[in-house]
Amino acid sequence: MNTTLWISFIGTVLIIGVTPGPSVLLASANSMSHGAQKTTGTILGDLSANAIQIVLSSLGLASIVISSGEVFSLIKWVGVGYLIYMGVTKIISAPKSGEFKKNNQDKSFLKLYGEGFFMSASNPKAIVFFAALFPLFIDQNLAFAPQAIILGITYLIIDGICLFVYVKFASRLKKYLEDQEKIHLQNKIIGTLLICSGLLLSMVKRTNT
Repeated sequence: MNTTLWISFIGTVLIIGVTPGPSVLLASANSMSHGAQKTTGTILGDLSANAIQIVLSSLGLASIVISSGEVFSLIKWVGVGYLIYMGVTKIISAPKSGEFKKNNQDKSFLKLYGEGFFMSASNPKAIVFFAALFPLFIDQNLAFAPQAIILGITYLIIDGICLFVYVKFASRLKKYLEDQEKIHLQNKIIGTLLICSGLLLSMVKRTNT
């Protein structure tokens, strides 16, 4: 594909990737609760949903998905409620001895994968975003499919790296807060991240076309 357009796309995606959104906050909270290794599941879940949204956008199905806004709204609000519930529960829970080690085994890799997937899939603006972003970097003089594939893979790699950086940072912060005296502070931080993630998701509005 056009090298200049591709480099411009990389710069754009980097800016988007380093900007904290619902998925970043969820991954950070899971990293502090369950460790960076398990939170890889959350990252993969997020990227899997993004991959599906990219394919739908590339196939021109964005308008069909947008027309089903009521279904997306239902999924979105279920996700918002779930995240806020988890956040509030975490904040008000009384810390107990050995809580961190127990929490680290609470959720399976598959469940964390599901949370990441659901977070991205429940964002109705994501597919609209991909449908609007990709055409800006497509060279009309070249074949569409190879360019769409390159842009899609590039986006997933950069987004995955950005999420991983946030997860590693949260994991380091978790180690600082692991001792018994700081567990309650850790719970508050995790709970706040989850609530903020839910609030950010709640701000997503249906786009009419």
